Amino acid sequence: MIRKTMIGTLLLLVLSLGACRWETTKKALKHGEVLKSSIESFEKNRVKLSSQVVETLQEAEESLTQANPDLPEVSKDFEKEWTGIQARYNKLKNDFERVGKSSDEYFGTLDQLSSSINNEKLRKDELGKNAELRKKWDVTYKEAGQSIDKVTSVLESGNDFHMVLVASSIRQKLNQNVEELHNIAEQAKSLLADLEAFTQAGRQLVEGGE
Repeated sequence: MIRKTMIGTLLLLVLSLGACRWETTKKALKHGEVLKSSIESFEKNRVKLSSQVVETLQEAEESLTQANPDLPEVSKDFEKEWTGIQARYNKLKNDFERVGKSSDEYFGTLDQLSSSINNEKLRKDELGKNAELRKKWDVTYKEAGQSIDKVTSVLESGNDFHMVLVASSIRQKLNQNVEELHNIAEQAKSLLADLEAFTQAGRQLVEGGE
């Protein structure tokens, strides 16, 4: 009877340890998937925002360079498109914040796993790899944040342009420098393209960690 009880206890212990390890695996994989999903969503919105900004500004530029442009109509169309751009930009910023949060959880899980290694040398090696990877990622994340701040400034320039366009519509004459509009489009295109490096770094992080 005692023997059967001991066997049952051992079996229960083994099953419990197995379940514990499976939970650890699921938790680690979950954080990796959340980070990957956040990065993919960020990239999707980055591409759409880039296309939308450039197309909207180019269309406005073309409309304004026509002979006797209909300023009220151009202003109305621009406002409609720019409102959509602001909404898309807000999604991009929210995705960026989610990437930051999920990357913190991702690295937290990595460190937790590495810290549970019994072999001291192996544990230190793994924690060192985590620290090096985190250092590289933090640099990339910071640069992406700076690019997003610059995109904010570009969009604010677009808002200013719209106010000038509305005022011009009221006065029924054009005194807006079209070259300035072209420069805004080029800045937005360049800055949003720069953010692609952030997406690539994030993908490398969740797919290989190199």
